[in-house]
Amino acid sequence: MKFRTRELDDPRPDITPLVDVVFQLIIYFAVSTTFAIVGGFRIKLPQANAPQEVEKQERVSIEITAAGEISMDGRPVNSAELEQALKAEAAKNAKALVVIKADRLTSHGQVVSVMDLAQEAGLERLAIATERKAQAKEEEAPP
Repeated sequence: MKFRTRELDDPRPDITPLVDVVFQLIIYFAVSTTFAIVGGFRIKLPQANAPQEVEKQERVSIEITAAGEISMDGRPVNSAELEQALKAEAAKNAKALVVIKADRLTSHGQVVSVMDLAQEAGLERLAIATERKAQAKEEEAPP
């Protein structure tokens, strides 16, 4: 009697779909991480011995460079746009904290005018950002 022999399939798994999925995941993560753009200006904050931590909720961040350029929450604005944006923020939340991040070389008058705009808009809570003296020395030290 003659028996038929069955041909067995190749026992090795096909990893082509696995390679495709891994490659697509690598492309997805590589493309999605390039969209993280940090706006704003480079500012050297003044130093203080005992800075206080500020809650991140309900706050408006205003940056002023030494050249007098202003940005609000990372978006460059001029004085008129800043005034309108502060009024809109005051309408949404009058108790929002305005954190002013002014470069240490910024004119005092410019900082005061931004504070005045915030108060006229109805935002009474103001803070000026500083950095710790020890931290500032570490950042300025050459590598």
